[in-house]
Amino acid sequence: MFYVIAFLDRVNISFAISSIESQLGLSAAVLGLASGIFFIGYSIFQVPGTYYVEKIGAKRIITVFLIGWGVFASLTGISSDAFELYFFRFMTGFMEGAFFPGLIYYIGLWFPTRWRTTAMALFLVAIPVSEIIGAPVASAIVATNFLGWRYLFYIEGGLAVVAGLFAPFIITNRPEDAKWLTPGEKDALVAKLEEEKKKAAGVVKQSVLSALTDVRSVLLMLTYFFLNIGIYAIAIWTPDIVQLASKSGIVDTGYLVSILWGVILISMVLNGWHSDKTGERFKHIVVPFSLGILGSLIAMSFVNNFALLYVGLIIIGIGAQAGVSVFWSLPTRYLTAGAAAAAIGLINAVGGLGSFTGPYIIGDIQTATGSFYLGYGLVLASFVVAIACLFALAYVDRKRSALTAGKTL
Repeated sequence: MFYVIAFLDRVNISFAISSIESQLGLSAAVLGLASGIFFIGYSIFQVPGTYYVEKIGAKRIITVFLIGWGVFASLTGISSDAFELYFFRFMTGFMEGAFFPGLIYYIGLWFPTRWRTTAMALFLVAIPVSEIIGAPVASAIVATNFLGWRYLFYIEGGLAVVAGLFAPFIITNRPEDAKWLTPGEKDALVAKLEEEKKKAAGVVKQSVLSALTDVRSVLLMLTYFFLNIGIYAIAIWTPDIVQLASKSGIVDTGYLVSILWGVILISMVLNGWHSDKTGERFKHIVVPFSLGILGSLIAMSFVNNFALLYVGLIIIGIGAQAGVSVFWSLPTRYLTAGAAAAAIGLINAVGGLGSFTGPYIIGDIQTATGSFYLGYGLVLASFVVAIACLFALAYVDRKRSALTAGKTL
């Protein structure tokens, strides 16, 4: 529920772009920057915020930041010029900074490796769920004369504030604190998680600095950076792309976007489930990312054919979202405790810079050329580099495993 609200506040600007553009007289380049600047603020608090989730507990951190981003998301609705839009988007991102990586770490505290990818996929389905529900609702709000784009921010930001008031009664920090588990269930779960921590750490105690400078962490950061260029270039601009290509009204565009995300949701659940069933991770990330390349090629080839362009957008979304749900099972496979919390925060922070870069460049491309054609090329390139980083990660991991086992390559 919390992440559904988070993603609504993250991308609701995508349904307001046309209205803001006409009412405030802002260009696509300015709105691309306004969309992306959220992620500059978002990146700042990633590492310290996630570290405090480990030290203080998810309950307090998530409650405070949930209410905080709801306030600033609502205030986005009072924007009257580009500067105010930039400021409120930046502050919304800053207040959401500790939330996502904190929850990724939180899932690692509760779910053994065998079930972690399924848990991650079920958590990340909040992204398509937010779009399936939010796209028609957001488009209807924007299209309603007595509401409009400002009320889109007031209403969806207000949801975060209300959710923050309920968060302390919903969140339990660790399995040891769960009153709804029997003593035997607690002991079994904690023992399994501790066993996996020791296995991940090996014989060397892992510090935060060693985790952040581990080459595997660096490769995970690079993978997520380039992946997010593609994810958010499309996620932010999809309503505008669909509306322009289909020549539909804003309400019909909302339904088309909702259907697109419905297909993506199914792919995420199936890919995460199959990854846990087989215990395989690498192919369940690389194959979807490769589909992202295919989708980008289709979109580039059929810019003026809406039906095929729509298929390309769906395949891009499947490639990105089905792969990323498995991707987030990797950091806690290599890292433990506070080291994992800090590294997850930094991975997400670097990824946030990619999330800024994608929408910003697409906005510039649209302003300069009047087309999204070159934008699809950017998405394609981001998938290619992300896959290259994953192959490098697999090579390093095999080398480390061989050395640990006393083997030679």
